[in-house]
Amino acid sequence: MILRLVLLISIAVLSMSNAFALEKKTFCIYDPVGKNGPSMTFLADIAPKAINWGLSVELKAYTDEKVASNDFKAGQCDAALLTGLITREYVPFGGTLNAVGGIISEKGINQVLKALTNPKAGELLTQGNYEIVGSYPVGGVYVFVKDRNIDSIEEFSGKKISILNGDPQSMKLAQMVGASPIGTSLATLSGQFNNGNIDLLLMVPIGYNVFELYQGLGKNGGIIDEKLLYGMMQLVTHKDHFANDFGQKMREYILSRLSDIHKLARDSKAEIPSHYWIKTSEETKAEFNKFKQDIRLAMRDEGTHHPKALRLLWKIRCSEAPTRAECTIPE
Repeated sequence: MILRLVLLISIAVLSMSNAFALEKKTFCIYDPVGKNGPSMTFLADIAPKAINWGLSVELKAYTDEKVASNDFKAGQCDAALLTGLITREYVPFGGTLNAVGGIISEKGINQVLKALTNPKAGELLTQGNYEIVGSYPVGGVYVFVKDRNIDSIEEFSGKKISILNGDPQSMKLAQMVGASPIGTSLATLSGQFNNGNIDLLLMVPIGYNVFELYQGLGKNGGIIDEKLLYGMMQLVTHKDHFANDFGQKMREYILSRLSDIHKLARDSKAEIPSHYWIKTSEETKAEFNKFKQDIRLAMRDEGTHHPKALRLLWKIRCSEAPTRAECTIPE
């Protein structure tokens, strides 16, 4: 009896010691819905997982992405979950995963993120003291249009297009098609689209309900069924706030959860009524593919897209679909 009591006390003391030894970390999470939104819900299991890594993680929700980024930059967050548009500022290689036409399928995403779990990839995902420790695909980005007659690249000319957070890729698209750029943020884009101030909005399907975009689509609007790119949320850290192997552990952990991540994206797309999808011909799809390649190469030549990231994406696309026209000349 006495021996058992001593054993129980020893276990309790050991447990308390481990709890006190945990390093406290704050993860600032951009979620447009807030603390009960999809990002916060999906990432909730990071806290118990991190205990095994000696960390006590607090998830802090932000509905304004720029505020989350600024707090992270100021050191108030050890890590931040932000869109790839923002993380490009911290780690260009990671931000290039959002390149137009860079990834073409869920299979491609799986291959890309598996490649990035190679320990040598950690160097590419680090810039100064910033490191991308995880990329969460949130679904394909499509063009939401106010008028479903806008169903080809030629029809974009002269139309007002949303440029989210000054995104240089969207700006390049606007320049190349002759569209009028309208600056937006994640806090304002829904109002501008729903009120008719924007003709073209680049958005993932999850935004349909989150931002109530059905109001802007109305009876005449639609969504062109040609995927421009895969949107990415990325977890970026102050590298010196964590152990050297934290990034590797996180990337491997996210890879293990890809099936759940893909399901969230598919479910969001399935929630959009079928009549909104604008079917495109094979000829139009080929035009889009050529146009997407032109944007990627222009962004590379201007120094915005990371050339090694583009080459990785090209290799994976062409291993998946070797008959694509672009596969004769490496990017």
